[in-house]
Amino acid sequence: MMNRGWKGVGIITLVILIGLFLIPKESEAIPAFARKYGVSCAVCHRPDPPRLNTLGHRFRKYGYRMPEELGKDPNYKEIGEYIAMRGRGRYEYEKFAKGKSATTSRFKWNDATFFYAGSMTKNLSAFFEWEWEDESEIGLNGQFSWFMGDADRYLQLRLGQMHTLTRVGWAGFDRPTGISTTNVLSTDIDSSAVPFKINQDQRGLEASIGVTKDARIIAQLLNGLNFAGDGNHGSQDDDTNKDFLLAYEQNLTERGTGFTLFGYRGVWHSGAGADDVTQYVFYRTGATGSLVFPTPFYADLESEIQGGVMYAHDVPPSAASVPDNVDGIAYWLGAEEWFKNNASVFGRLDFVNPDIGPDKWANKYVLGGTYHLSDYLRLALEGFYNAKENGTDSAGVTTEAMFNF
Repeated sequence: MMNRGWKGVGIITLVILIGLFLIPKESEAIPAFARKYGVSCAVCHRPDPPRLNTLGHRFRKYGYRMPEELGKDPNYKEIGEYIAMRGRGRYEYEKFAKGKSATTSRFKWNDATFFYAGSMTKNLSAFFEWEWEDESEIGLNGQFSWFMGDADRYLQLRLGQMHTLTRVGWAGFDRPTGISTTNVLSTDIDSSAVPFKINQDQRGLEASIGVTKDARIIAQLLNGLNFAGDGNHGSQDDDTNKDFLLAYEQNLTERGTGFTLFGYRGVWHSGAGADDVTQYVFYRTGATGSLVFPTPFYADLESEIQGGVMYAHDVPPSAASVPDNVDGIAYWLGAEEWFKNNASVFGRLDFVNPDIGPDKWANKYVLGGTYHLSDYLRLALEGFYNAKENGTDSAGVTTEAMFNF
């Protein structure tokens, strides 16, 4: 039965988490930027790489420059200060309720990734990412950025095939502490035909204005999705419509408390043909936030509460057989505890209702932890339970070894 399967997953998860924290402490991982500045990765990452702390987020916003380097030509030393590599191997187990689907039990090489990033002049920076996934598909992100101003007032232009807001944003839009990204950001949150996910990479232009060192306004003009629902495949845009993203992010404390407000307006065509048959107009609006504070009764430790909400509104073609608008809503809420021995534990609830009104909701419950075993190796574990109103429940465990160099 599903309850027994979930209890087993919970016991396995708990035992491995306890084991992680009994391992003696080692130092943090040290990839390219740590080599360049001769510091630990913990200077820019908290609680665990690849997630950034306040200084790390500023470093990325400034085009991979420290605040004191702004306006100065970089001191190039060696190629190892600009390149890094990552590999992620996993074991995945998932059991479905009532045998409706086959149980998954497999080792998986998730990806091997090569990075080149850094400042090239006092204004120009570049970022390139080549990712070989387990299906032998190569994913590419490449961008150039131009920075003007100082730490407190600046304008940055970013052009390329790039992460839009997810994985480069703040207060929920950065990479997750554990393995999985919340379903709110990584899945389609309504039931229309539009295959849009807010975390999709796209091609376009971004202008971000830093109104203070801790607040910026972000505006993006993007190609949007092609007929197949991709934002970074193919040699050309399938239509002349452009998508728009507008966001405001605010960091409130040096610990990392902050929030992000965002809105997205897009156009997607289901194929070639007249707009009244193929054109969907869709909107996504929402907010994310993170509260980081000293752990009660343990002031030398840190805790975090993080969450977000997103609303979806899709307008189908006027000649569609079902012309009604579709509205969806999704949110997540998580809590984390950060320990001094390079370890963290976390829990998260994801809720997605792809059609407000009917009961089509789906919940995901996640419990996990991470630990840095050595300079270049991070271990992570997640146990999860999927509960669906109109679908098949499942429970499982994912473990990951992430190598960074």
